Amino acid sequence: MAGAGHATVQPRRAAPRQNRMRPSALIVTAMAALGGLAGCAPGGGEVACPAILVREGVALRVKAPLAGRAESATVTVCWDGRCRNSGDLELMPSTVAVPQDCPSGPPDGSCGASASPTGDAGAFFDLKGLPSEPVEVAVVLRDGDGGKLFDRKVTVTPKGLGGECPQPPHTAVVADGARLAPGT
Repeated sequence: MAGAGHATVQPRRAAPRQNRMRPSALIVTAMAALGGLAGCAPGGGEVACPAILVREGVALRVKAPLAGRAESATVTVCWDGRCRNSGDLELMPSTVAVPQDCPSGPPDGSCGASASPTGDAGAFFDLKGLPSEPVEVAVVLRDGDGGKLFDRKVTVTPKGLGGECPQPPHTAVVADGARLAPGT
């Protein structure tokens, strides 16, 4: 009895999906993505460069057993009569990936790894404007009480500039016992 003051209940219809991509739009999107990758491939006019994760600056590695006594470092880099100082850098323990047992099965099965301490430590001095010419790097390591454990200098040449895959200039040094040496 629809006319006697009673409302008629209509079943609710599901609203159309708003975020569904039309097949033609999906094809256009896929073609654009593949076309973008083609520019990175050999012969595509561009070179695929791996420099995305390279930081500009100076990496410091402190070898064991010196790393076990040092808590902080100061890195000073000089060129063209000017020096830039990192301030206190906290030394972080270095680790290496150690593979865990893998389940037997196809070669594309998942395996794990755990981080194992190496006894070394490291820090990074983010430094913009490194030149492509030799620079002098001085490193001072301090213990937990602020006492100086190590104070050495070395001349290194930053790498990564120019070429088909330009990279930000970066360099590395290694404090090993009583000497400071260029790193890799």
